[in-house]
Formats: sequence, C-alpha cells, structure tokens
Amino acid sequence: MARVLTAIVLLPILMGALWIAPPIVFVGMVGGALLLGLREFHHLGGVETSDRWIGMGAVITLVGVFFLGRLEWVGAVLALFVVVEFLQTLWRQRHQEDHGRALSGLGVRLTAVLYLGLLGGFLSALRVIESEVPSLSAKLLTFFFLVVFAGDTGAYYTGRTLGRHKLAPRISPGKTWEGVAGGLLGNLVAVVVSRGTFFPELPLREALPLAMLMGGVGVTGDLCESMIKRGARAKDAGGLLPGHGGLLDRFDSLLFNAPVLYYYAVSRWL
Repeated sequence: MARVLTAIVLLPILMGALWIAPPIVFVGMVGGALLLGLREFHHLGGVETSDRWIGMGAVITLVGVFFLGRLEWVGAVLALFVVVEFLQTLWRQRHQEDHGRALSGLGVRLTAVLYLGLLGGFLSALRVIESEVPSLSAKLLTFFFLVVFAGDTGAYYTGRTLGRHKLAPRISPGKTWEGVAGGLLGNLVAVVVSRGTFFPELPLREALPLAMLMGGVGVTGDLCESMIKRGARAKDAGGLLPGHGGLLDRFDSLLFNAPVLYYYAVSRWL
C-alpha cells in the first residue's frame, strides 16, 4: 500500500513538471533527486561528508551541461572532476603512512558521479529536445516513466504472486524469472497505452522492441544496484520513499535507460 500511496503523491507532481511547468522546473527536480541519490551512494560506500562536495559539484555541473545541450562539454567536466578528486586524495594522504583506503575511496567517488551525474544527466537532455513533433520532450519523458514504472510494477507483483525461479539469488534473492516476464509484459502494455493516448507519433514497430530493450536494461540496472547494496550490507539505499526505499532504489532502472531513450530520440526525430 505504501508503494501505491507514494506513486499517487509523486506522479501528479512529475506530470505537472513535464506538461505544464517550464523545462527548468523538471531539470531542477532531477538535479535535486540526483544529489539525494549521490548522498545515498556515498553513504553506502562509506564516503566521509568532507569528501562529498566535489562530487556534488560535478553532478550539478553535468546536469547543467546536459540542460544547455552542450554534450561536447561532458568529457571536459569529467576530466576535470577526475583530476580534482585525485588531487584532493593526494592532499589528504600526504602525511599518512597507510594509503590502503585511497584507491577504494577514489573508486566510490568516481563511480558515484558517473552513475548519478553522467547517466542521470540524460534525463535533463531529454527535457530540452526540440523537433517538429509538438511537446516531444514531454511525450518522450512521459513514455519513459510510464514504461519503466509499468515494468517495475509488473515485475514486483508478478514476482510476488507467481515467482518460483530465482533470477540471481546471490545478488537479489527476491527477483525471479517470472517477475522479469511480468515486467516485460508491463513494458509492452505501457507502449500500447502511450501510443493510443498521448504519443501517436511513436511507431509501434520501433516502440515495442524499444520497450523490450528498456525492460532488459532496467533489470540489469536493478541487479547492479542490488549488487551495490549487498556489497554495503544494506537492504535499501535509504528510506526517503515509503514502500520503495531510497532514491537509488527507484533510480536503478531509470539511470540505465536514460541514455537508451535519448539516443533513440536523437536518431529518430533529430
């Protein structure tokens, strides 16, 4: 029930940001959510509070770069971030004899920005896509969230009721192959609903394979996030969303799929 109530509260806000508010509102929401997700990732990885600011700045900068449509700047931002993180670690380690945690700390902080800032930045880029298709960015993102959430919901309830065969028991004991099938069915239903209601420009011959791809990518993202939590010996990434866990627990499928939809949209309409 908590999962349903959370969705009832958040979905109207999300749809309003996509269809009514200017793009900066949605991008601001994305930036804030990514920072909260970064905080959860840092917590899982044992990153000290004093070491988190550079990563936070990098995530916000990446969101802004994607919002401005300057994807050619992404490499420069990441290169600068890597150098600054190494310099910070070097500065902190200069008087210490034991450097055993330097590499692991760097790995967590670098991965966190790539995971949240780079992948999440494509959500910002999707919001500012323009073409001759009316409201294309709003349609794309509504389609995106509908497909991902329908897949997650189908997988969750199918797995709970029919799940028998474990998908990856050592990583995520609760996930089953039956749940995967239910999730893929949910993805396909979402495509048909999207095509018949708000997105008639979306060809079914392309959208159905796209939804299957997004379903498979979403499962992979979910398993990767479960792997991170298992490595940190945590059940959930956080407790911000009742019934869902933390933001990372909701972002797993979204983050892996954001570049997929972006490059599909660019190849299809731009």
